[in-house]
Amino acid sequence: MTSTSLFLLLVVGVLLVVGLLITSLGSIFRPSAARRLKKMVEEDRRNYGDGSSSLAQAGQFITGKLTPLARFSAPEGPWDASPLRRELMAAGYRSPSAGMAYLGLKTFLTFLFPLLFLILSAVFSLSLDTKQMALFILVCAALGYMLPNFALSFLVSKRRQELYENFPDALDLMRICVEAGLALDVAIARVGEEMRMRSKALSDEFRLVVLEQRAGSARNMALNNLAVRVGLKDIDALVATLIQADKFGTSIADSLRVHSENLRLGRRLRAEEQAAKIPTKILLPLIICIFPLLFILILSPAVANIQHAMKGEPSPSTENEQSP
Repeated sequence: MTSTSLFLLLVVGVLLVVGLLITSLGSIFRPSAARRLKKMVEEDRRNYGDGSSSLAQAGQFITGKLTPLARFSAPEGPWDASPLRRELMAAGYRSPSAGMAYLGLKTFLTFLFPLLFLILSAVFSLSLDTKQMALFILVCAALGYMLPNFALSFLVSKRRQELYENFPDALDLMRICVEAGLALDVAIARVGEEMRMRSKALSDEFRLVVLEQRAGSARNMALNNLAVRVGLKDIDALVATLIQADKFGTSIADSLRVHSENLRLGRRLRAEEQAAKIPTKILLPLIICIFPLLFILILSPAVANIQHAMKGEPSPSTENEQSP
């Protein structure tokens, strides 16, 4: 074998080795379908959360412990149509175990508060007769039973306030997306992604609408479920507007523009109404806090002069005039 043929074989061998190395490196660093799927799942968990965090695991543990107590406070009738389920959904708790955890917590606190009262009364040696002890135990039990209701009402009002404050911005973004040529379903999905940093609650609601449509529900049904979950008049009006526009074939962009203008007008009128109530609301603090101080400053010299006159002494103002 000549030197030329050896050189050609060497070059071919080097090229084969380099090609194999490049192919192997590309297969190693190129993300496969499983890796891409895993990456998408991890991104979804970071954005929307899952049950892998320690806080979620602790919540699942507590839910599992409280579920057996739920049968003592469970309401009658089907769970899907119960007002409690709608309240929990309005507060953002859509898990099937949320209702059982809530009812179990009511039962647990109903027994916990009287037990704590008995322990504290034994520690501090409170002298209470039988009637007083029974009355305090009943009050503690009622407080423990009603406390979850107050907490749930607070969470619902807080979440609805967040939705109410961020809904006009989301509506403007939706109108811009529709006018730019996007379909309504795509616009809702895009607005839900854009509003994630501003309002997690509103983003979750729009995400549920998109997921319901992907699961096979009609657009009208998904929008009606949105209105039922949220329970705000502004969103009810938007859902009615979108359903009518889809039913009669009118322009969705024009419907969104008109609804946005009406929403801005309604917010301005409500702001003016709240501003008009300020003089009435400030009247009671003014009477209680400021007027007594004014009366003291105005009447204190007269009261001092009257006291000195009744004692037969010269008033301080007269002494000051005669001192030069």
